[in-house]
Amino acid sequence: MSRTSSTILQSLFSKLPIGWALRYRGGVMGVILGAISEAIADAEIAAEAMMNETDPRLADKLLSDFERCLGPDPCGRDNDGLTVHQRRQLAFQRWTARGGQSIPYFVSIAAALGVTVTVEEFWPSRAGVLRAGQPLRPEGSQFVWRVNIPGLVTVTNFRAGASRAGHRLGSFELSAIECVLRRYKPAHTQLVFKYGEA
Repeated sequence: MSRTSSTILQSLFSKLPIGWALRYRGGVMGVILGAISEAIADAEIAAEAMMNETDPRLADKLLSDFERCLGPDPCGRDNDGLTVHQRRQLAFQRWTARGGQSIPYFVSIAAALGVTVTVEEFWPSRAGVLRAGQPLRPEGSQFVWRVNIPGLVTVTNFRAGASRAGHRLGSFELSAIECVLRRYKPAHTQLVFKYGEA
């Protein structure tokens, strides 16, 4: 907590040698120490404000330094015109990223991006274990896993009466989650995405 200039001035006077000449507050020494105490108070306020700058989620003055240290985002999420809040969130995600290869790790990555996902793992079918109604899976299926993302795709279809000539018959827009998860997936696996409509 920063101190006021009057508290600092009192502290500076208390450090002077004993005697009436130096401790007289109305003299030249008082004016000099008053100016010094105001400068120290300003420095303490600035230092206290910089404490927030150590966290990318709160950074304002040092946000560009965080982005410079992290470099450009490999998934290109920083290419679009992001708001300051989105830039802070992206810098925090990249600054605090930790590795992992478990399902909860990938679910937490998606949650940090604001998406709720489920992960499915597949296993090759085996005689004696396979039951009626279960899908038949080939050898190597244990290296495939699927991320189910409900409601993240925005699908726009052409509608008679609402759409006009020149409009597309259909379009969809995906999120940036695919690139992020593909970057962190184990190298020996194949990642598949299943989207639901928004």
